[in-house]
Amino acid sequence: MPSSSRPFLSLPFILLLLASTATASSSTNPIASILCRNSDTPFLCLRISSPLRNVNPLTLTEAAIKIATKVALRAKSKAILLSLSPRLSPQQKSSLETCAESYGDVVDGLQDSANFLAMSSMKKAGVMNYLSAASFGVTVCEDAFRGVSRTTFPLARVNKTLRKYVSNALAMGDQLSLHW
Repeated sequence: MPSSSRPFLSLPFILLLLASTATASSSTNPIASILCRNSDTPFLCLRISSPLRNVNPLTLTEAAIKIATKVALRAKSKAILLSLSPRLSPQQKSSLETCAESYGDVVDGLQDSANFLAMSSMKKAGVMNYLSAASFGVTVCEDAFRGVSRTTFPLARVNKTLRKYVSNALAMGDQLSLHW
């Protein structure tokens, strides 16, 4: 082997060392690991917690609500957009409008829970009440399509994603008593 190529033999080992060092430094916050165990979607919870500097039940609940609100707003927009299609039957259009309205209720419930969480007289029961209301809104959309014959649920993926995010916010909110 020519002597000029020998320095490059160690390059793969150096890259491997750098990659393993980067992985080790981006390890999961131990508090987030404990809190996220109570979520139906622990991986999602850990992803939400990763940018947080200070992880505790309050900050994790705030972050979960904020991201769930963004997902709910996108779901509402998608439902509105689908309801504008001229090829829909009146029943399909009505069901999609119900979804848009119920997703709006999800947004309201999440925003109310965030506002309640920000108040100085924080009470877990109040936050959980609003989060539960938001969770109910996800179910309303799915139920609207159960009565539509021969129609697949066009928002199935959107609804499933939103359900995960709202469920995660509920699981984090349930741990608020550990913080207060």
